[in-house]
Amino acid sequence: MNKDTLITLLSFKRWSDVHTLQAIQTLDASRYAEKRHLMLRLMNHIYVVDRIFSANMLGLPHGYTALNTPETPTAEALAVSMAACTDDLIARVSVMDAVALDARIAFTFVDGGHGEMSALDMLNHLLFHGAYHRGAVGWLIGECHGVPPKEVLTVFLRDHLG
Repeated sequence: MNKDTLITLLSFKRWSDVHTLQAIQTLDASRYAEKRHLMLRLMNHIYVVDRIFSANMLGLPHGYTALNTPETPTAEALAVSMAACTDDLIARVSVMDAVALDARIAFTFVDGGHGEMSALDMLNHLLFHGAYHRGAVGWLIGECHGVPPKEVLTVFLRDHLG
């Protein structure tokens, strides 16, 4: 995968995260409290895993002991945190060359197991992992009679890169 494609996909992730969180915010918080809470937990899980692998890419400790945090942030707070994390990844990828993207990086999984992946593999994991969980959130939004975001790459490309 070339660097420009990777940056486009990370930009699409950022756009998708924002639209998903906006859709959650439109739901009646009292009527759908339990499902809305679950949606925010899933979105926070995406964020935590993004942060873990962002640190892993740099060879730095991430400080997380689980794949989610005990507290559940608001949709507004998550929107800011997730966008900043993805912006950081985009900036980092923008200055990486093919050698840096392909270099193997050793790390420790949250459960203590040993891992080793390239930066590109880590970034691909973040892209697919986030899409998987946003899909579940979209389903929950629909169950709450909300309008799930249209997380479609072609729409993003048409509206933002066309």
